[in-house]
Amino acid sequence: MDRSKIVLEVIEKNPGIRFNEIMRMTDIRNGTLSYYVKKLEDERAIKLERSPRVTRLYPVGIAEDEANICKYLTMESQRKLIVFLLNNKDATSVEIREFLKKSPSVVSVNLSTLFKAKIISKKYDIPSNKYSIRNPIQIKGILNEYYPNLLDKLSNNTVEMLDF
Repeated sequence: MDRSKIVLEVIEKNPGIRFNEIMRMTDIRNGTLSYYVKKLEDERAIKLERSPRVTRLYPVGIAEDEANICKYLTMESQRKLIVFLLNNKDATSVEIREFLKKSPSVVSVNLSTLFKAKIISKKYDIPSNKYSIRNPIQIKGILNEYYPNLLDKLSNNTVEMLDF
């Protein structure tokens, strides 16, 4: 199979994938992969999101809000947090911290990031705020389309094994 098609297939199956992840998955070296990514970008088959130290690749045609959600689904802690909230409807930061087994500061940063990205919502409550997924139907649709293996794990209640 043509390397260009291999790279495109990886991007289509993993929207929001980072450049380095593609190198690991395809065993294509940096310079060669750069050539094929540029070629696919010139052909308008993919779009790139460049930020300091991170380049993410998406198939053309993916909606911007879907691309935004896919970006966070490629990050382990945020992916686990999103799936945890899908399973639990809402949760406090303490419940999330216990599930993720992360420090309060890490949980706080992840919650803040997902809140600013409008993926989760915050309900101000006493004694602790409650967090929930803003649009669970959209998230489940994205999981179904781009991450079906993750959705199988979600339906089997094996959220703890979310490494893909």
